[in-house]
Amino acid sequence: MRKSSIDIRTSARLKGTALAVALAALSFSVGVQARGLTHPVDPDYTGRVSVTGVAYPGETVDVTGRGFKPGQQVQLLSDGATITTQAILSVDAEGRIAGQVEIPPESPVGIHPVVVQTVNPGYAEILDFKISPKLPFTGVNAYHIARAPLNPGLYQGAYSPRSHALYVTSAVGRAPVKQSSLMKVNPSSLAIEHQVTPPADSTGKGLEAVYGVAVDDTTGTVWTGNTRTGAVAVYKQDDLSLVKQFPDKLAPHNHGVLVDGPRHRAYVAAHGKNYVSVFNTQTLEHKVNLTLESPTRTKTPPAPLSFALDHEGGKLFVVATTDQIYVIDEPTEKIEKVYNLKGAKGAISIAYAPEEKLLFVVSQSTDNLQILDATDGKLKADVKVGAGPLAVVWEPVRKQAYVANRGSDSVAVVDVNGNLVANLPGGSYANHVFTDGKGTVWSVNKARGENDPQGDHISRYAASDLTLFPAILLVAGYRVHDSALSQDDSSGGSASFANCGVSPGWTVGSAPAWLSRRRRPARCSAGVPAGRLRFGHGTCGRSPPSLRWCQRWRCSWFPAG
Repeated sequence: MRKSSIDIRTSARLKGTALAVALAALSFSVGVQARGLTHPVDPDYTGRVSVTGVAYPGETVDVTGRGFKPGQQVQLLSDGATITTQAILSVDAEGRIAGQVEIPPESPVGIHPVVVQTVNPGYAEILDFKISPKLPFTGVNAYHIARAPLNPGLYQGAYSPRSHALYVTSAVGRAPVKQSSLMKVNPSSLAIEHQVTPPADSTGKGLEAVYGVAVDDTTGTVWTGNTRTGAVAVYKQDDLSLVKQFPDKLAPHNHGVLVDGPRHRAYVAAHGKNYVSVFNTQTLEHKVNLTLESPTRTKTPPAPLSFALDHEGGKLFVVATTDQIYVIDEPTEKIEKVYNLKGAKGAISIAYAPEEKLLFVVSQSTDNLQILDATDGKLKADVKVGAGPLAVVWEPVRKQAYVANRGSDSVAVVDVNGNLVANLPGGSYANHVFTDGKGTVWSVNKARGENDPQGDHISRYAASDLTLFPAILLVAGYRVHDSALSQDDSSGGSASFANCGVSPGWTVGSAPAWLSRRRRPARCSAGVPAGRLRFGHGTCGRSPPSLRWCQRWRCSWFPAG
């Protein structure tokens, strides 16, 4: 099985001859008192240190390095003490080092500054050595989880209410990419219904591989980002035929994609630059680039990563590489506010809760989810969710945020107050999460090598509210006919009814206010045929008309037997 290395990023390089040589004077020989300022200095240091896997308290991790000079000696120091089991790591003929770090059980999670120190020649730099929280899987029995394999190199997904379908992107390898696909996936069976291979790029050496994805139900299209080529492409939802391929380098190394259908806008995060590319979804024209400029954090330009949208207020929220949130007014296309995140490093994904007016931001380097007031950016909660969170989505029915944690192979579930209510298996390298807005969430994950049985899967998560169903119906004013309720564990939580139905004439509007927030279906019908009602699958759009009231409870109808 191939191992994957996660780089420990440099936080600051300690430049200057005196400092480098002074640090190099720490003892490199056991039992020998070293003298300072005696070693030659490395004038063109290119060393880089990586840790294999995730560093957890009480566990051992492998560390490797490259770019050093043959014959150099390297130490990794914390509080003046070496952290590797072998005190001195010798550089081989290829400029590489290898060692292990035994992390004390009492080590606090977070970013620890570690000095990488070399001699012959000498240099020193400060690295961020991250220790992540190891959270056990919890609350698994409260969810129905279904998984299915898809194509290699899964990246992102999006749900279309119009087509009642999932659209998932995949791409394998670096440019020029030879293998990529856009898939139309059944949200219930998780089977691929249709798929296409993107066209060749402008060089003819690779594909316009698809990565970021968003749906436009106003025009019935799917928008994708071609990260490696900096292009954008539009496909039809029904048959995945290519509608338009925008030119390469238009939105360099783009990351997130978001569509505001009613306002006829598509937004693409040009991560390779510091702007958001805006497109007209009706005319399929590139409209403008909105440049991000930080009034406070000016050391590096802010590069956009992902988006969230306040549909009602017309506000676009952009999370950037400077660990900031930019609030852009859609009508004027002007930056109104900039929120500086504190206690977050490596912010990468953002979600918005419209009723609560809250923002949810996850950060890779600090392993946390932060909840902020969307009106002023004030921090409401901060919770550790696992190792290397990459994506977050807000699920409005149960009012929970779902977080894909790449490092810990998990999907964390956090409530509106910042409480971790569940930690669910997400498969190898959980990469993205998305929802239908009706109670169901999907995630996609990558693979640890070609033979990973947990790799390249799509997962569906639906909370099980089965035991509350009859009581809720009665509270809402419904009468359940001839109900022979039984738990069917083999189906992951289902109810079997004999000639089940509800009294005619009742409408959802007659339910209490706290039950009336969801979609209002047509009037209920009596005499539903004998069959099975399976809850939490989010596929009510395909239920018979006589069961349209089921949409309210996020359930699906299946014929008896």
